Amino acid sequence: MSLENDIQGHWIRDWIKAPSFEDHTTRVHWAQVGLDYADVRIPRDRPDLSNVSALDALSADDLIKLAQAEGFAGHVTLRGDQCTWHREINLHGTPDAPDVGEISFDAEGRMVETGVHAEYTELWERRLGSDPKAIRFSSVMYAGLLVTIGEMSVIGIGRRNKPSTKPLIEALRTGRVPDGIGVLFDGLHAVGRQSGGSVVADLATQPFAEGCPILSVMDSHIVWHRVGFDGTRSDIVLEIETLTI
Repeated sequence: MSLENDIQGHWIRDWIKAPSFEDHTTRVHWAQVGLDYADVRIPRDRPDLSNVSALDALSADDLIKLAQAEGFAGHVTLRGDQCTWHREINLHGTPDAPDVGEISFDAEGRMVETGVHAEYTELWERRLGSDPKAIRFSSVMYAGLLVTIGEMSVIGIGRRNKPSTKPLIEALRTGRVPDGIGVLFDGLHAVGRQSGGSVVADLATQPFAEGCPILSVMDSHIVWHRVGFDGTRSDIVLEIETLTI
């Protein structure tokens, strides 16, 4: 078996451990089809949104909590037992360092990922499904990747050439909401399920998209049902570029 074959499927993270950090609760989904992948990570500790209708009503502290989510998508390259995840689409913009992990498997078939450029270990369990496919789609402003296995989908949509969001997060840490904060949350990373020709979000970096159709998949294009930082809803058409099955 090749490493490319070994990593195919829908992976759910059990935990991550690092020298000064350990996490067993973040909801993490990674879907791999061929060399294309999408990954979304949603912490359980999120602000109470029951009394607001949009992200622009939240405080700096609440926005920091939401900004702890991660999402990225793109392609992998493989060398020996090492996998590099190229983050073509990234919620937090330009990454600081390459994302490279050494891959092994335990006796129960679970994946163990050990960081190459960072000191961490992650344990993953796989859920298999039928009809795997990956669809790349884009517009002038956005690029997207939809990875589907069975009824489950992981989605990554982001601004092209999005800069690092670190300056915006640092501003939030001072207790103020900076101008341009909407850029931090612009795009969508989610895990959802197929419902007819639509994908309904179960978990998303934009919490107001959860429980709603987020994508409509057509023959030649995809319609993203975008929820803006101010709660405005709009439909954005992105043309399908490639389909991998």
